[in-house]
Amino acid sequence: MAIKIPGLPLVRLHSPYWQNVIMGLIVAMTAGLYEALNLLGAGGGRPNSAQTVQVVNATLCAVWVLSSTFSGSLLNTIGPALTACLGVVGYMIYIGSLWYFDKTGHEGFPIFAAVAIGISAGCLFCTMGYISMSYSEERERGSFIALSFNLQAFGAAVGGIIPLLINRKSSKAAGVPEVVYIVFIVIQGFACLFAFALRPPSKITREDGTQLANIKSRGFVEELKSTLEIFRDWKLLIMIPAFLPSECFLVYAGSVNAFHNSLRARSLLSFIAVVVQIPAGIGLQKILDHDKWSRRTRAIVGLVVIGVPLIAAWTWEVVRTRHYNRSQPPTNPTDWNEDAFIPIFFLFVLNWVSSVLWPYLILYFLGCLTNSPRKSANYAGIFRAMQGAGEAICFGVDSIEVPYIKEAGVLLAFYTAGVIIFGYLAVFHISETQYFAGEEGVVLPKRVLDGHEIDEDRHVDPDSKVATEGKSGSTP
Repeated sequence: MAIKIPGLPLVRLHSPYWQNVIMGLIVAMTAGLYEALNLLGAGGGRPNSAQTVQVVNATLCAVWVLSSTFSGSLLNTIGPALTACLGVVGYMIYIGSLWYFDKTGHEGFPIFAAVAIGISAGCLFCTMGYISMSYSEERERGSFIALSFNLQAFGAAVGGIIPLLINRKSSKAAGVPEVVYIVFIVIQGFACLFAFALRPPSKITREDGTQLANIKSRGFVEELKSTLEIFRDWKLLIMIPAFLPSECFLVYAGSVNAFHNSLRARSLLSFIAVVVQIPAGIGLQKILDHDKWSRRTRAIVGLVVIGVPLIAAWTWEVVRTRHYNRSQPPTNPTDWNEDAFIPIFFLFVLNWVSSVLWPYLILYFLGCLTNSPRKSANYAGIFRAMQGAGEAICFGVDSIEVPYIKEAGVLLAFYTAGVIIFGYLAVFHISETQYFAGEEGVVLPKRVLDGHEIDEDRHVDPDSKVATEGKSGSTP
């Protein structure tokens, strides 16, 4: 018997909404905790281990590029449950390796773990993007994307408050206590079990009773060819400069945080930032799903709301780090009870929130280009591959201690290019709907079949439930 929660769809396993919630919780318990640990700086370890951990993370991201590129093919072949489960395992190994390294200083296990989590991250985030884009209807895509990211932020907030409470009386630069690693690993064990609750699109039914999609199974080789074919999509290709910096802020923020601030100040910054991210994400979702605006208007307004503070924050980063010398870290790290901490606090939150909402916007733009689960898996995989490539480069650059002003300047340039690219796509290439693009396997929602969202130039074949063109013959 389905359970009804006021204001939410019926609680049932085969609901698109609750499938997205399950996936969001899995990401919260894996990537959210990873995010919290890295925001403490040095992967949660002592400040003098930062360089080694950055090298390990560069390896992680290099593997992530390869796994993300082909994770769409894997997902379309074995389904979301097994793909997400594979996505969890590497995070458990990685947390354990950081714990081991913090205790022994031996690098073998962390390097192995970097490969493991690199493979897992590709599987995990491809599944997340796949579900949020293809399980949602066009009118609710922003809310699905925001929900999955906000649950990840909730995981990071929970992960951040644990060391914050433990270290609230310590003003020294120190490592993370052993209990934090243990708790994180146990939580991720539950995430692995949650993954088996995920269902493929053919098993999902919308609230109106219609099937989500009718996708015919294909072999891995065919899926691989489909993935490679996606590289001919010029709209996807021009987005790559926007993809590249979308995870780099995590590397940069963790590094500057560890360099300049005490552990309890770092813990406070990471906790507050992810807490503020949640209402900010909800606000962005309200813009992207505003039913009184066209999709083009929603995309433009969303871009302005995120792009302006994003560029402002990174410009501020360039200015404030101009005198930082990485070879001479401060002898007394800035603590939360000092006046100098106030501007750092506001900048960190502004930078974090605007940077973390950037991937929300990327997935929304990608979701405007397709409703196909198969194509969504490939889009999500390529996006995450390019995101991993950018993060790998950033980890590598940070490990050789390039001046912070140069890191911030390059990221500012990439974000600015991304804003320009998305501005062009929003104005000239965002259509009102993709339901009538004739995509393979896409089943239209009942309200579309009933004509509630169909203009006079389009019609639907009620027998096939596939959208076709009307008398004008034009493609939306």
